Amino acid sequence: MTGVAILLLAAAIAFALARLLHLPVIPLLLLSGIGLRGLANHLGIELPPEFLAEMVEIGLAVLVFTAGIELSPHRMKGRAQPILVVAISQFILLGLAGLLTAIALGYDLTTAFYLGCALSASSTLVVVRHLQMRQQMFEPYGRLVLGVLLLQDVFIILIMVALVRSPDGLDSSLLGMVYAIGLGVLAYALHRRLVPWVTRHLKLDDEELMLAALGLLFVFCGMAWLLDLPYMVGALCTGFALSAFPMNGLVRGMLGSLSGFFLALFFISVGTFVVWPGATALWHSAVFIVVLILVTVVFVSIIAEWVGYSTRSAIETALLLSQTSEFSLLLAFAGMSVGQVSPELFSVIALITVSTMTLTPFIAREPVAWSLMKIHPRYRRGESACAKMQDHAVLLGFGRAGRASLKIIRESGFGAIVVDDDAAVIRRLIADGVACIQGDGSDPKVLEQAHAREARVVLCTLRRNRDALQALDYLRDSPAQVIVRTFEPEDAAEIEKAGGVPVRSADATTQTFMAWFEANREPTASSRVESPA
Repeated sequence: MTGVAILLLAAAIAFALARLLHLPVIPLLLLSGIGLRGLANHLGIELPPEFLAEMVEIGLAVLVFTAGIELSPHRMKGRAQPILVVAISQFILLGLAGLLTAIALGYDLTTAFYLGCALSASSTLVVVRHLQMRQQMFEPYGRLVLGVLLLQDVFIILIMVALVRSPDGLDSSLLGMVYAIGLGVLAYALHRRLVPWVTRHLKLDDEELMLAALGLLFVFCGMAWLLDLPYMVGALCTGFALSAFPMNGLVRGMLGSLSGFFLALFFISVGTFVVWPGATALWHSAVFIVVLILVTVVFVSIIAEWVGYSTRSAIETALLLSQTSEFSLLLAFAGMSVGQVSPELFSVIALITVSTMTLTPFIAREPVAWSLMKIHPRYRRGESACAKMQDHAVLLGFGRAGRASLKIIRESGFGAIVVDDDAAVIRRLIADGVACIQGDGSDPKVLEQAHAREARVVLCTLRRNRDALQALDYLRDSPAQVIVRTFEPEDAAEIEKAGGVPVRSADATTQTFMAWFEANREPTASSRVESPA
């Protein structure tokens, strides 16, 4: 208990500094662990390595369990092919990039293999939290990312099981992988059958639900221990089993504080095993970080767009996956326990993991994604049909309602030009024979190219209100009617003042639903009233 109290004291200091200095907490937790080790060495106090190793495994087991609750396969329904393609491609490409980079830097083959595996998977913990904070779990790219994470977690766990058992021979490694797959099959059966039945038929209060979830975690971790597997296998299987709706939502709210507690224990305990890296280790870590980010952003963006996602969604997916996993630390830790990974190499992997986890909130942002979209190759074949357009319709932005709007315009006998800055959208429009321009709908040069001043109507669905105002400023003296999608009353007032016709999305959605409801509802017995004779 004294050891746990010391770790919690270090965690409290790290969280206080993070709040005071407005810094990410993960690197401060790792630095707290490093400082704790240094202080113990200075005072001649021995930190039991067995105790710290158990804290690493237990802490990561709970973190993987809480993150695994978000990995419901129902969220990936209908997206199996793109998820498989992106997950396998990223895993192999990053693994090869890490392996070749390590060999180029002079590492031996075994060490290079560990580094390649460490770089090959992304962090479920960081990505799930990021999606939750931005409320993008159900966005198309969010569903893609969750599916990729689920598959990559399976891959890295199987590799980790094989590596941990490798000193006992190939048969032992294969048997361990079979055991891990067996636990996964059991978790899937519970996910499909038992958990939905419990949700429908048992009325559990919060305490009973919490105890049942933790009890299932202990059962799966116990089975993993009996089968000589890492605790992480049981933890991920438990989270996956409980990821069925609505059980995942009920459990998620009760695990927030528990997750924070074990997050602190995990990273501080990892920090106590880190030795301060020298100049060479720091240089190598920087090289691996650059390789990781570049390979992920470039290749995942290309692959995600190739399997059918928009350019923006593809780039956002790549940015969000540009970090190594918490499993990378456990993989390195397992290698260090069997003598295949040196403390210096463990420190390099820890530095790569924590640095990329810390960078994720800064690079996985909309401004970065839009900046990368601007350097995407342009498609100009759709511009030739725009040369002689007059008395036509211009669509500034081709969002979810774009195809329906374009269909109505065409059926009315009007010509139409679509302006959008998403290369994948433009490529599909060119294939459909639609006149289109790849560019920013608020740019006067693009509006001039689309003959917007000679148009009869301009439909503006640009994502920012200030972009719509710039387009309205250009069209101020034009006879074209400019209809602008808005979200807030303040935005609608600005658009109307600038000469546009605002359409509030919330109002339009409500009116559409009520029209559908009135057309499709059937009167109930209580609502049927006999007409007077």
